Amino acid sequence: MKIVMLALSVLSILSGSAAAQDGPAPGDRVEITFPSGGTIAGTIVAPPPTAPAGSLTLDVSWEYPGLNGTVTVPRQDLKGIRQLQALDEATMRRLAELKKRLAESNVKPASPKPAARAPDPPKAEPQVHDKAAEELKKAREFYERFPEPDWSPERLNAIRLKRYRGAVPTPTEREFEEGFELWQKGRDAATRK
Repeated sequence: MKIVMLALSVLSILSGSAAAQDGPAPGDRVEITFPSGGTIAGTIVAPPPTAPAGSLTLDVSWEYPGLNGTVTVPRQDLKGIRQLQALDEATMRRLAELKKRLAESNVKPASPKPAARAPDPPKAEPQVHDKAAEELKKAREFYERFPEPDWSPERLNAIRLKRYRGAVPTPTEREFEEGFELWQKGRDAATRK
């Protein structure tokens, strides 16, 4: 009889702990997957009062340096939830230092632009003033200011990813992003020489 009672109590403890582990709890670090296949990681926090019932709220501040805040998603919009390992103290310190450096770099004023070059002396031959030649000249100058390999289509993707994660690109990166088509024309002209 004692063995039966002991077995029943063990089963009730196991079923109680299994019920408690049905879903992640606040403080757990998880990665959620959307039906599109996209994922986002964060620490579960209590949902805001305005969140729909059954929503999951993630604090993404420790996962994506430069991004501070939470994301609330209704559970029916999720494809899956995967438990992640908790961050250790060393990782937390590194992330805190990285967040501090990012905040400081976003506050610093933009570095001064290099001094403008002195204009070239006028040439003896007449200059062509058509728009195509003028734009080609601008493209070559822009390409000279943003030379490869530091500036490339991959760098443009990195800048866009930085924006996607909520970080603010530097003024130089914004200028490169805005003038990327001009940069490509300059690169094409430079490789045709």
